[in-house]
Amino acid sequence: MVAKIFWPEDSRDSEAAILKKVEELAKGNPTVDGHVPEVLFVHKFENSTAELRRALGIANPQKGSRTLYIIVFRKLSPITDLSGAEFLSAWWDCVLCHRDLWKGGVHHRDISAGNLMYYRNRDGVVVGVLNDFDLATFVIGKGPTGNQRTGTVPFMARQLLTKEGLDGEITHVYRHEVESFIWVLVWVSLRLHQGHERNDKSRCLDLWLKADEEQCRKEKNDFLLHHEKFSPSFAHKDNWVLAKLFLRLLLDQDRKPFSFDGAPVSDDPPDDVIFAEFKEGKDAHDAWMRRRVLA
Repeated sequence: MVAKIFWPEDSRDSEAAILKKVEELAKGNPTVDGHVPEVLFVHKFENSTAELRRALGIANPQKGSRTLYIIVFRKLSPITDLSGAEFLSAWWDCVLCHRDLWKGGVHHRDISAGNLMYYRNRDGVVVGVLNDFDLATFVIGKGPTGNQRTGTVPFMARQLLTKEGLDGEITHVYRHEVESFIWVLVWVSLRLHQGHERNDKSRCLDLWLKADEEQCRKEKNDFLLHHEKFSPSFAHKDNWVLAKLFLRLLLDQDRKPFSFDGAPVSDDPPDDVIFAEFKEGKDAHDAWMRRRVLA
């Protein structure tokens, strides 16, 4: 088991409440059931920081008020420990789970290599788990909501790393989440070998960790133009083939779901259209893998 002890802001939907909604969406849906964290215990402490501030006579005690939570989960393993087909299978499990949660009104908003996990079932097969709903939101109705910048910078969509995105002028939508999944695939394929960081000479993308938001966007745009010169680790060479296919989608300026360099996007295609485009690439890669086995 793993205990998560944290102080979320009272003004946000608590992770415990969001996980309750996730549990409801998982019932009868094999795409979600088993692919989200298993909550074993939740406790919310009664006293918030607002009460402490009020007792100390601090003005506006409710501003930024936080309350202590403890949530106990079944322990999981990081997806970055996996390689080859097992990694890709767990990664795609997370993509599919995320899609159904998004349609159900739970928007994760922080897709990163650190938030994708896995476990092995009784048959020894890896099962991907979408983890960490700290920054997730409930969405009521069909309209997009949430303009505040959320995410882990190296994996965030480039449009959200523009000045407009950082200032909260761009709504966080589904295509941004898809781009984050692509960056996770790229990151793991190029930086990791059998669960370990490659040595400095062959590792790349270090600047994505060190740069600020706008510089990271520039680094990503430069990477997109020159990604063909990069070589994956041997453990992820087949996954890199799929990553390059998705990168070509990102480079296609005519495709509105993946607008280039944060260019203004109007009349976004429906999420189902974006997902279908994403899945088409995955299906093409699966077919390529089957042909290789037969050959």
